[in-house]
Parts: sequence; C-alpha cells; structure tokens
Amino acid sequence: MSRLPLRLVLLLTATVTAYWKCAAENPPTGGPPDTGGPRVVRVEPPSGSLDLDPDQDIEIFFNEQVDPVSVPGSVVFTPEVSFTTRVRGRRVLIHPDEPYQPDHAYVLTLQRGIRDYQKNSLARSYQLVFSTGGEIPAGRVQGRIAESDPQRPVEVGLFQRADSGFVHLQSVDLAADGGFSFDYLPDGTYRLAAVEGGLGDFPAALHRRPYALPTADSLLIRGDTITVAMRRSPPLARPQMRSAEWLTPTYLAITFDTPFGDAPLPPNLYPTDDPTIYGYVVSPETSGQDTTVIDPGLGYTQLGEPYRLEPLAVLTPELVDTVPPVPVVTGGQVTLEPTTGGEGGRYGEVRGRITFSEPVRLPSTLMARLIQKGSSGTGKDTLSGQAVDLPLRQESPLAAVMVVPEPERYDKVTFPGRVITDEAGNALTDSIVSFTLVYSPPGATGSIRGAVVGFSGRVVVEARDAATGQRVAYTVTDSTGYLLNNVSPGFYILFAHEQVGVLPIPYYSGRWEPYHRAARFSYYPEVVEVRPRWEVDGIDINFRIAIPILPLDKNALKRE
Repeated sequence: MSRLPLRLVLLLTATVTAYWKCAAENPPTGGPPDTGGPRVVRVEPPSGSLDLDPDQDIEIFFNEQVDPVSVPGSVVFTPEVSFTTRVRGRRVLIHPDEPYQPDHAYVLTLQRGIRDYQKNSLARSYQLVFSTGGEIPAGRVQGRIAESDPQRPVEVGLFQRADSGFVHLQSVDLAADGGFSFDYLPDGTYRLAAVEGGLGDFPAALHRRPYALPTADSLLIRGDTITVAMRRSPPLARPQMRSAEWLTPTYLAITFDTPFGDAPLPPNLYPTDDPTIYGYVVSPETSGQDTTVIDPGLGYTQLGEPYRLEPLAVLTPELVDTVPPVPVVTGGQVTLEPTTGGEGGRYGEVRGRITFSEPVRLPSTLMARLIQKGSSGTGKDTLSGQAVDLPLRQESPLAAVMVVPEPERYDKVTFPGRVITDEAGNALTDSIVSFTLVYSPPGATGSIRGAVVGFSGRVVVEARDAATGQRVAYTVTDSTGYLLNNVSPGFYILFAHEQVGVLPIPYYSGRWEPYHRAARFSYYPEVVEVRPRWEVDGIDINFRIAIPILPLDKNALKRE
C-alpha cells in the first residue's frame, strides 16, 4: 500500500496543468513562452494604510505589463466607490471620482480577470485595504472548494446579515489552487456562496450552474479567522421540456433545458447521445389527432427530488412511416460489459446492448446466435458446440440486450432481422443481422476498507481517481465501517459525505431559498494506491478533524 500526501498530488496536478496550458499566442523568440500571470509587486500607498486622504489615488505596480482592457472590470471597491483607472505598462492608477467617506475602511479587490498581453491571468485575487480613519477590521474568512477545476472559473460571494436578510457584500474569484479568502471583515454574521461561471442572477444561478455552499448555517466573525471547506454540487435545476421533434409518427426527440444527469428518468423517456435530448414514444392512436400532448409524468432533479413535469402540446404531423428501423451499432461492433454487481471474472456474466434508430418490437421468443471464435456459424458448427443460441430481450423501445456467458469464447453474434419491426410494421431490411463481439476481460482489482469516525447516520464513501476526479466506486453505510470492492489499480482520493435527500450521489451542497446548509463531508488526507488483489485497510475518514485547507499566505504580497 502506498499513500502520497494529498497536498503533493494537488500541487503536482496544478503544476502539470499550468505547464501545458497555452499561454501566448505569439511567444517571443529566443526564450520560453510566457505562461505565468501578472503579480503585484508594490502598492502605493501600502495596503493597510490609515488616515487615507479623501481623494487619494492608489497605484498598483505589477511585475509585467498588463492588458488595459482587462483592468476596469476586475477592480472592485467595498463599500462601492466610483473610480477611474489608467494603465501605463506595469502601473495601474486608480483615481476616486468621489471622495472617500470619513472613518471608513475600504477593501480594494483585484480579481483574476487582470491579465497580461499573452492572456495569462492572476493566479489569485488580491485584497488590499485602506482606511480613512484609524482602524481596520481584522476578521477573515478563508477556504477551499474541493475538486475545483482551474479551467472553470468560479466566483465566491460573501453575504452579510442585514435587517432584510443576507445581502451581498463582496466577491472574489476562486484561485487556481481552489482557495479563496475575504480579509478585513467587520464583526458580523456572514454566509458564502460559490457559483461556476459567476454570481450573476443570484440565487437563480444555483439552479443552472454547479455551485457550493458551506456546511454551516452561518459564519460568525468576531475579529478572528474562520476556515471553510466546500464541495461543488450539480445545479438544483428541475429540467423542463423546451421543444419536440417528430422522428417517426410514434417517436419524438424532446429537448430539455438542462440534463437530468444521474437522476432517474420518467418511465416514458429514453436517453440519447445528447444529454439534453430524450426519446419519447407515443401511442399509434394519436395519429388521428391534431395535437399530441406529451406528459412523461414525474421528473427528478439530480438530487432525486420528484417534481411535476409541465406537459407539452405539439402538432401531430401527417406522416406515413415507410422507413424501416436500423441497428445503431458503431463500427459494426457490440461491446460486452460486465453486468451491474458482477464480479467480472474470466467467465463472469456480461451484457451486450444493441440500439435501434427508432422504437422497435421484438418477438418474445427471439434468439440470437453466438459464434465461437474460429468457426463459421453454420449448422454443423452448432451441432459441434461451436455456436450457442440465447434470448435477445427488449430492454426499452430503443434497445435489446443479451446476457452472454463465457464471453471470451465468442466473437460474433447473428439474429434474424425480418421479425423485428417498428411501430408501423416496417421490418429490418436484412434477413440476418450480424455484428462482431468485442470483449476486454477486466483485470484483477483490489479493495479499500476503513472506518467512518465522528459521524452518526447514513454516510456515502466515494473513491475518486486522483488525476481526473472521476468517481470509480461508492458505497453507503449506516455503520462505522465501509468496504469498496472491485476497485481498479490506481491512485484514489477517498471522500465521505452525509446522505441528504433521496439519492446517495451526487453530493448535495445545500439550498439558498429556503436556506439549507450543505451536507457535511470529509476526506482521507492522503492519496491511496490500490494494486491488483490488494485490500488496502485502515483508510479511516475522520469527521472530527478539520478538513485540511492550504492557507493563503498573507505575507506573499510583501515578498512579491
């Protein structure tokens, strides 16, 4: 068993990502391309200055020239101040268009949108503070968003309690390493919200884009520092039908405004290659009606919450279906995959799926013939045991499946085509349909075992690939122990979170209106290596220990 410090893995991943990111459209000759964003090297007057003059200009010096176009929209005063920016090479001058108020502390935030001429942005937001009085608040909220993607910008908003509820105070861009901080906060009660792509149209944005909220109801600042960890969650959206297109007289392609994700689909919907388009089969009796009402029934959010789908009425076309269905099989190959819950051994049971271009009807007695490798599939081969017949069952109106024993023995499947028809009675054109079978035996796997410490209730434990963040296994436990079986060899990060809502996954990051905190979570602080036939034991996930947060360096600005 090998365990690498999680900080090291995250640092290496960020370094590799930054290295490969194209940073210059036309890199200068004679040297390596510029891949680093600008850095603040000096501020006049210095951050933290007191008794600021009412019309004091603020000059910010960078280590390289910055693009003037990127500056105005990336400079924010809190409280709000009208100002003008002037950019001269490496120097940015900020001039107040109105006097600063007396005895006020002003936080000047430089967002990551400031970039150089090679379009390299700041690695993190800078917060500078100045006061027209003699005091500067000392409160601070710092944190990190787990599993953040540096290629997807995230805006983190800070909201302060007021008479009318919580009002937006200020925002910062999530740093490239997933960290953020709000400095120089006066005493008070606060909330946080982070939204991929920005806080515009908040809080409706939480329903359309990935987001994160804290696991606490509120944050109480009393001149101290609070550290917060958050996890991203899928949008809270309730997918609704937008439009429908008739593909045949009984089959429509329905476009939704957002994907269902991992949520269960209504029974009359069938997925397609496009995550926002689903197939819908209507009864042939609708052909004589002017309008067809599509009513799939209950829909489900990605968190498993049921809701009523609004029916959609579409004109019924005068179509005559004379086009026969065809199998949709890429490259003429049917891939055999282990059935859900199977052990995936050398002769484990696997499943092959054949999809059709439109809804079809399969006879209940339909049999497919598996041809053994090296044989021709003739009747003689069958008698000698070189071919076998097995049922081809209808899984959905669009798909048929077969469960294949001993998949390594066979490389071809055939079945009669003329007995398969669409809803209009058009049969497949080929009397015998034939495909190549593709099967890759799964390699030996390992397992991960451990305990969940410091939490009582239903807990979901996930193993995620340390390089890609993709979930490869999960389990739900009510006890203090857990076991993840059939984990492929590799390096993994182990997360655990309380189950909130109907579905164990995905992770639930709370709700703003009405407010509900995010699900509590924790993770194992090291990367876990799994090898074939190993059981990695002792991987205990402790909810009592604060989730490790790499602290932002408050002295970085002085050194730079």
